Amino acid sequence: MVKVLQQNTWIHDRKFLISCVQARAEQGNFNHHAYGTWTVDFMLLQNESRAFLGKYLKDPRVPLRHKRREMLEIAGIIPVAKWLTKTKQQSDVSCRICKRAHEQRSASTENLPEETYGHINSASCDGMATTVTAAHHFIWRHLYASIQVAQTPTSKLRFVTPVQCLLLLLVTVI
Repeated sequence: MVKVLQQNTWIHDRKFLISCVQARAEQGNFNHHAYGTWTVDFMLLQNESRAFLGKYLKDPRVPLRHKRREMLEIAGIIPVAKWLTKTKQQSDVSCRICKRAHEQRSASTENLPEETYGHINSASCDGMATTVTAAHHFIWRHLYASIQVAQTPTSKLRFVTPVQCLLLLLVTVI
């Protein structure tokens, strides 16, 4: 903060936001977004976001529906409860997916988190947790298999599968 005050970046909103994101990057504090949303933080990162986004949007191999979804996210107009409430099309910002999941297991539907694009794409959304976790595990298995295939016979590093790990545990216990 002292650095921001010394550089007089607090006077201009955009310069202040950029300095906040840069300070967070220097400290390695990425647990919470610095300003508004994670998208805004990403767009304010210097030398990383705009060029990457431009390449992604210009890439002819990327399907148009993916580009549209990304542009809606950047514009902040994905039709989630938070945006629908902002445009007065809905009265409640609580997550509809979490609500459905809570109702199915007869749990309380009070104090549900806000339905944002980031929330429904994370494992913190009760209704999407299984799907997000399955996607994460699929990617992990694919990465693990790719590493094993790329391994050379002279490699000293050996990857142990979960099954092999269990066998090793059983052998050491017995």
